[in-house]
Amino acid sequence: MHVSIRLLDPSSDLGLEQYLALETALDEHAYGASQALTREQLRAQMADSSYWRVQRWIALAETLEGGESLVGRASVFVPLRENLESISVGVEVHPAFRGRGIATRLVEEALIPAIRDSGRTLVEAYGEIPADGDADSPDEPVNRLARRLGISRKNLAVCRVLPLPLSGSLLDSLQAEAEERIGQYRIELWDGDIPEQHLEAYGRLMRQLELDDPDEEVEHEAPEYTPERIREGERRRREQGLESITAVAVAPDGSFAGNTEIHVHSSPHSTLGWQENTLVMPEHRGHRLGLALKVATHRQLTARAPQLRALVTWNSHVNPWMIEINEKLGYRVRFRELVLQGRPEL
Repeated sequence: MHVSIRLLDPSSDLGLEQYLALETALDEHAYGASQALTREQLRAQMADSSYWRVQRWIALAETLEGGESLVGRASVFVPLRENLESISVGVEVHPAFRGRGIATRLVEEALIPAIRDSGRTLVEAYGEIPADGDADSPDEPVNRLARRLGISRKNLAVCRVLPLPLSGSLLDSLQAEAEERIGQYRIELWDGDIPEQHLEAYGRLMRQLELDDPDEEVEHEAPEYTPERIREGERRRREQGLESITAVAVAPDGSFAGNTEIHVHSSPHSTLGWQENTLVMPEHRGHRLGLALKVATHRQLTARAPQLRALVTWNSHVNPWMIEINEKLGYRVRFRELVLQGRPEL
């Protein structure tokens, strides 16, 4: 099988259709569900922002009919405002074409030259292993690629998937459990953008989430979530066809005590959603606010996107509090994810 590696041309409609087909295959294999983006939404997803730039490569295999099939992809993500020593890299191969050296070709011909050209010295990558796999096994494909890149495991996360829809009785039971401890706190739901008057306070929540993230040995500089940064992120999500369901916990004094977000693609053919960040501020913990926040958004999700089959989230393996909440809701382990980092000589 002849495979060629080249830069992705985002102006090519055919190239983007093939890229979307690969993304669907990867998501269905990983999560049992997928999103139905249009070409223009994919272009918006791929565009650089004020805070990072991205390059993407594709692996094309010749077909028996004489055409080409997109069987793999690689990317580099370069932060522009913080983490200025860092470059994040990724490589994925179609499930039907794994074990044929395609990922190695993408690393050798795309990622390593891009790392060298970037001048960045701290390299970061993520990779999956089975739920019962050995994170230190040299035979795991992600560890073979890590050795070639000169990086090593710094943290371990777990991907969990929630089968949908959820039963109303489960949500009622969990809401009653949360209300036993919630006291004078209340939960407020927002659809879409963050209200203007709350932008700065919400930005503080987002920064605290980064500071609290149990990232073990990972080197990471938490960004400042300014109103401008939040608004740019919201605009980009709209252009990608994503909708947000946000809940905040409001303390008795009116300040924000926590938040959670779910992102859902707007197409009725999309069956996959994303449980994003959840945070309770340190001084407000112990009131079951994390559970109350998630019950509120998951209840809203059932009404907003009844076509979804799966909601996906990640947790560090050293975050037992959020893991407990997710398991009460019905999230189940799908796979584990290694966080790899290092300062290689390439």
